[in-house]
Amino acid sequence: MRTHMQRYAKYVTPLAVIVLVSCLMTLMFYPMMNANMKELPVAILSLDEGAKTAQGDMNVGDVMVDKLTESAKSSDSDGQAAIKWTKVSTQKELGEGFDNRDYYAAIVVPKDFTAKQMAAKQAAVKQNVESATALAQVMTQAQTQAAQQGLTGEAAQQFVQASLQKAAAEQAQSAGASEASSSAAAETGANVKLVIDNAKSPLIANLLKQSVPAMLERTGAAVKVTVLNEGDVTTNSSLPTAAMMGQNVLIMPVYMMSMLVSFLVVGAFARKNYDDRTQRWATFGGQLAAAAVWAFCVALGADCIFAMLGSGWLPGSMLGFLWFASFALMTLFLGLMNVNKFLGLGCGLLGLGLGMTSGLLPYELLPEFWQNWVYGWVPQHFIGDGVRAVLYRGGGWWNVGSGPLLIILCVGLVIFVCAGLLPLGRHRASEVSDK
Repeated sequence: MRTHMQRYAKYVTPLAVIVLVSCLMTLMFYPMMNANMKELPVAILSLDEGAKTAQGDMNVGDVMVDKLTESAKSSDSDGQAAIKWTKVSTQKELGEGFDNRDYYAAIVVPKDFTAKQMAAKQAAVKQNVESATALAQVMTQAQTQAAQQGLTGEAAQQFVQASLQKAAAEQAQSAGASEASSSAAAETGANVKLVIDNAKSPLIANLLKQSVPAMLERTGAAVKVTVLNEGDVTTNSSLPTAAMMGQNVLIMPVYMMSMLVSFLVVGAFARKNYDDRTQRWATFGGQLAAAAVWAFCVALGADCIFAMLGSGWLPGSMLGFLWFASFALMTLFLGLMNVNKFLGLGCGLLGLGLGMTSGLLPYELLPEFWQNWVYGWVPQHFIGDGVRAVLYRGGGWWNVGSGPLLIILCVGLVIFVCAGLLPLGRHRASEVSDK
């Protein structure tokens, strides 16, 4: 029977590898190919005090807020809007929301927005009236001149038309000059302010830079964009996605190297090295000590990858965080592999496939399955949060991603304890049979 299995293994094994790799690649790239923005939290703060007009009180800021929220609700047919607007009352409340990473961006309407808008409309109406009056005067003067020159009929009409065209051209030139001065004035005027938090998600930050100004311009508002937490990440690429991929060269190599090194460490500290619980616990201690050393090497390896790709060397706080992340992952993998080596390797590969995009794509872009069943536990999610906290917020090695990784480390230690309590009988028997 064993001979028959070995005979067919050379045909079945390549097929199994093809199926395994195909499934793994599908898990990796499915979220990216099916990403769809849903209920992205964006704050909106209107400080507009309004203005009094002949028709009554008017507040353009409130009208704009209503238009934005209504358009967002009607933009998605299944009831889930692309942007989830959250109205805040004060600048302090908005600042606290950014500090707590509640919002990807915010729209701030200044207090004199209505007054400036009304002044601009009144100036435009005045300019149109003045232009029409000037053209009427030119036409009257041209008709008088044509009569003085003795022109009649078609010749008089051509003379008047030429005079009007010349006057219109002069008005167009003056309008262009006044438009330039108006644009310069708008730079210092009451524009709507778009504030984007780059640290929460560089990918979303780039999307919002392109989409939100176009949305606001449809309401007739000029937009001034301010980016928070830009960081000092450098890249030689002109593509806006380069910064996003810069995170991935830290997240995925750390995960993959930690998994592979764990597999090798378990092989180096094999079960044949102990035949009682004392030796087993000593072996486990050696595994953890080796993991602590190799985790630092993993962090250095990620640093070298980051530097060789043209993004510069990482700060010491990032090395500390990556070491901690790698050590937490190795503790979990080693614990699982001590229970069963292929169980640990299978869980590692499953985490690799499911978590590939969870460290890069925010929750609001992921498919529903990933949102409900994957995003909350895959390590890449927490490594990505920590990487962004250091790169863009200037945080230390202990940051928003460190706490969840500490939980993963503790889970790995619990699995170590469970593996240590497993019976030894079958391992002794196998060693006796080998002798």
